[in-house]
Amino acid sequence: MAVELDELDLRIVNLLLRDARTPAAQIAEQIGLSRPAVADRLDKLERQGVIRGTTAVVDPVALGRTITAFISARATTLGTAAWKKFREVMQRDEVLEVHTVAGDDCYLMKVRAESIGALNTLVQQLTTPPLSLSTRTTIVMETHCEKVGGINLGGATAAKEATR
Repeated sequence: MAVELDELDLRIVNLLLRDARTPAAQIAEQIGLSRPAVADRLDKLERQGVIRGTTAVVDPVALGRTITAFISARATTLGTAAWKKFREVMQRDEVLEVHTVAGDDCYLMKVRAESIGALNTLVQQLTTPPLSLSTRTTIVMETHCEKVGGINLGGATAAKEATR
């Protein structure tokens, strides 16, 4: 169930999406509330699960993760050993996201690897027993848009509104 956010909550969330380290006092100044009122709203947003944590945005290329790829995987069935192996693969540092999807494939994975060789090692883990998944790998040539936080609350208008 979606949480109802008022305009002030949306402005707070948008400010945090741009910089999660923004102090409550600075948020208060930008949206016209007291620091304690902003702190109360932040606590409420955390209790409601709107804000699940804060994180640093790290440049993967700066850390040697130069290959971004999406791996589509299909399975007829996954037994106990296969599920165990799949969970192990999902814990690998290269694996950023894993989704169950509708359509021809069963899973979609987003990965960032140090090299084609490292990507190939990951794909081999998916395609050999006990998993034996059928995979299709798409390597990203260039990223045009990647939203931090996984959501855009109101687009450019909301970003402008957050700082008025």
